[in-house]
Amino acid sequence: MRRADRLFQIVEFLSSRRQAVTADVIAKEFGICKRTVYRDVQDLVLSGVPINGEAGVGYMLDRDYRLKPIMFDVAELEALILGASMVCGWTDEKFAKDAIKAVQKIYNVLPGGLRDEMAKTALFAPQKTNKVPWTVDFTAIRHAIRAKNKVHFKYKREDGQGSQRTIRPLALTFFSPVWLLSGWCEKRDDFRHFRLDRMEEMDVLKERFRDEKGKTLKDLHEKECGTGGFRIMK
Repeated sequence: MRRADRLFQIVEFLSSRRQAVTADVIAKEFGICKRTVYRDVQDLVLSGVPINGEAGVGYMLDRDYRLKPIMFDVAELEALILGASMVCGWTDEKFAKDAIKAVQKIYNVLPGGLRDEMAKTALFAPQKTNKVPWTVDFTAIRHAIRAKNKVHFKYKREDGQGSQRTIRPLALTFFSPVWLLSGWCEKRDDFRHFRLDRMEEMDVLKERFRDEKGKTLKDLHEKECGTGGFRIMK
């Protein structure tokens, strides 16, 4: 690894830690000796990186410090482009536009050599003919999850039985070719997973919810891992 790359990664490593990190930990992480750690940190401080250090405690990076724009290698660029391609093929038009804008922003700040490599990327995820369509607003659901707004909708099971549900939306999950909305269902007083293609007349309510013990996404994950998988509303 080039020293310049190591210095950059040391800053990233410190920025991801909330507590002080000792020279021993840094040395082990990057496969270098403690003397090299001391020299690297000193050079970073002299270059203006606000690293605070105390003997016997370790190093901490000022939380207000922001790295310069991150540079990607070719493999990372391929992963990002493939992800954007999947978003374009399997979500909605609004989210697809966001993915395209993100890729364009990355392309605009790349040096010439990496731009050429990015243009050569041959990883794609085109929309399949078996994509299951839905009528509800995918982007509205994403916003509701983020803002913690309850949603109300009509739902029709595989056997044709219908119901109305009000849920706390927690996550969107893709099981090709189906998207599921997971949440806390007030009707069942339990977690449920609903297929987007069987949801109708969805409204994002003004009523918001707070995380409560036993009703969070973390609780959902813990429960599903313990029961062997998702309980999908068919």
